[in-house]
Amino acid sequence: MLKLSKVMVATAIAAVGTAAPLVLASPAAAAGGTAPACIERYVSPAPGGGGVVDLYNTCGRSMRVQIVYTNGATGTCYTLADGAAKTLTYSYPRVYARTAVC
Repeated sequence: MLKLSKVMVATAIAAVGTAAPLVLASPAAAAGGTAPACIERYVSPAPGGGGVVDLYNTCGRSMRVQIVYTNGATGTCYTLADGAAKTLTYSYPRVYARTAVC
């Protein structure tokens, strides 16, 4: 059986009590930074909400990207090979905010 002194217990409690609180990142923060300009994006909002985003990779290498919406939600992370294109659709109530690396 493990024997702990009062000093060891007090030190452990003090350390836990003064530790920084755990902060979880929002989905938008977890998405990563905005994709570079070599990920060309063409956003076509649809009347009544939703829309289409066309992505085209001209970066010279594969890139992982995803859509971030104004409410903080994120879309699926896709790998686009150099020269590849991807068309993504989204529906109301989502509104396109940016394209991010992931």
